Amino acid sequence: MYRLDPLLPPMITRTGYDALRTRSDVWFQVMHIICQRHGLACEELRRFGDGTDPADGSCIAFAAGKNQVIKLFPPYQRRLYDAEHVVAEHVFGRLSIATPEIFAHGTIDEWPYLVMSRLQGTYLSDIWDGLDHVEQVHLVTELAEVLAQLHALPTYNLPCLDVNWKEFVESRVNNCVKRHREQGVPDYWLQQIPDFLAQASPLYPFDFASVIISGDIHQYHLLDRLDHGQWRLSGLFDFDDALLGFCEYDLAATALFLMAGHSMLLRPFLLAYGYSASDLDEHLSHRLLAYTLLHRYRPFNWVRDGFVEHSCSTLKELAEAIYAV
Repeated sequence: MYRLDPLLPPMITRTGYDALRTRSDVWFQVMHIICQRHGLACEELRRFGDGTDPADGSCIAFAAGKNQVIKLFPPYQRRLYDAEHVVAEHVFGRLSIATPEIFAHGTIDEWPYLVMSRLQGTYLSDIWDGLDHVEQVHLVTELAEVLAQLHALPTYNLPCLDVNWKEFVESRVNNCVKRHREQGVPDYWLQQIPDFLAQASPLYPFDFASVIISGDIHQYHLLDRLDHGQWRLSGLFDFDDALLGFCEYDLAATALFLMAGHSMLLRPFLLAYGYSASDLDEHLSHRLLAYTLLHRYRPFNWVRDGFVEHSCSTLKELAEAIYAV
């Protein structure tokens, strides 16, 4: 379909994108065009979210019927698009649970998009809090095995994910206090960060092998299904934050969301992943919190207020409260 004027600005800033995200009229028009290009069901479009949640801000995602999903990225997030595209194609069919299959890709007004399969199942977030301990242990053990499979995949021919992990970590360390200060963290905690990160070092072995890390695997990106009365993981999606780096960056993120403060979940998770019992000590707890402090999307106040059940006065106490092993 020929269009005289673009629907989307080919150049846009984050501020401009934030203002545009809630414009449902624009996104439905764009998605109709993409559906027409690829023969998808235009009459069954449904947006995930409404654009008001910053957590959904990296792309515009729509379901196109029961079987397809469209993800549209602003031009300045091209790296996220590339990561999603490359990793989804790289892992498809290679894990014990389903991941999205890429059916088509393209651009509209220089905004890149992907058309992929829509995974079936129940969001783990919908059932997690209602599960008993045995069921939760079963699922985190299964999840550890999936993460081990992901981290065992070859990493060749993934240039868009490649980072110098040493430089990446050093940069995150050097800017850690500044970033958390900008997010309103009290000075009391900021003053502890440099020493805590120094004591948690080294954050990775000098000879570690880089793996594909998502840094964002949790109950909101996992699906499950009932199998003979038992919940089992059935799907994993969302790879746009993927990098090549050290595995504990991934483990810290997953453990924070699903196992914070519950050593009886974290221990079997780490053992199933491949750690030995002798590896599970306070040094590991400190490294996992260090990676949480360095994570690109983990505000300290949100972590402290949302995942700690009792008062802590030091980062060491916080590490052992969240990542008790």
